[in-house]
Amino acid sequence: MKAIRLLAAAGLALFAGCISDPTAFCTSSVPIEQGKYTVLAEGVTGTHTEVNWLFFTFGLGGSGQRHALADAIGQVPGADALVAMAVDTESFILFPFVLPSFYTTRVTGTPVKIHTEK
Repeated sequence: MKAIRLLAAAGLALFAGCISDPTAFCTSSVPIEQGKYTVLAEGVTGTHTEVNWLFFTFGLGGSGQRHALADAIGQVPGADALVAMAVDTESFILFPFVLPSFYTTRVTGTPVKIHTEK
């Protein structure tokens, strides 16, 4: 009986995995001209995690990148956008389609206030 449990645990460990993927890097989260913004703080990081299980997604609907971006911008009062923005994703999969899988999107960048001319 112990051998069966040990083999089952080893089998699950073979299917478990973690994947990290640097998805994108862009100059800003919205179109901004150079010099038409004020840097409000040093780099901030926003995250969003979704859980998938049996083909269903649990968490906030929509784009994980959009939620992570809103989380990062919301950390600095008055920030309108991020410059020098990078997006990374991480996936942690225990056993596909049987146990939950976790997908985390991380957005990092420098929060800025955009100057609007009237």
